[in-house]
Amino acid sequence: MKRRFALFLQAVGALTLFGLVAGGGLVLTAGWWLRMDDAPRKADAIVILAGDLHRAIYAADLYNQGLAPVIMLGRPYVDEPDPLCGLGFPCPSQVESMERVLRAKGVPEGVLKLYGHDHMSTVEEAESLERELGPKPRTLLIVTSPYHCRRAKMILSGILRSHELIMTPTPYERFDAIWWNHQGSAGAVVSEVAKFVFHFLGVPFRAHPAAAN
Repeated sequence: MKRRFALFLQAVGALTLFGLVAGGGLVLTAGWWLRMDDAPRKADAIVILAGDLHRAIYAADLYNQGLAPVIMLGRPYVDEPDPLCGLGFPCPSQVESMERVLRAKGVPEGVLKLYGHDHMSTVEEAESLERELGPKPRTLLIVTSPYHCRRAKMILSGILRSHELIMTPTPYERFDAIWWNHQGSAGAVVSEVAKFVFHFLGVPFRAHPAAAN
């Protein structure tokens, strides 16, 4: 009995050590495996995942290259108003800012199509996009940040099963492979690794928890 218990402890110790080494290796190499760069090509729509405004710059580039006739953007969750808004500072919504970027890049009115409401996570964006697109298979150019591509592809491909996804990260947002040498890249890696954990635990962030049932 003592020998079995000792072997059990050794096995647990070995698995723990392996997990720590594997986890550390994944974090150190995150600057490489978080990225996904598919070659842009003709599609039915360009989809901007809500977030950094640099995504809208690249979406406009893709549109101006004639790769898709429409740009789609989900309406994100709006948090409590910033106290600066009450002091007269400009506080445009993310949708308004995205639209302004697209206009500045020459995208005409009527091209941007908004969908859904109160998206707090990529999961909610994907669910709303599935309802918006319907069952007909489409080819979609997905525009997001470089560090978000891997997780976004996992989530979107699991929900938008009938659609072809082309992951096209914006080149206007810096993300270094050697992420610990750049503060912004380091913050992105820490955030993405945490969100990966939440994803595999099956507990995505939601604006309305009751909608998960």
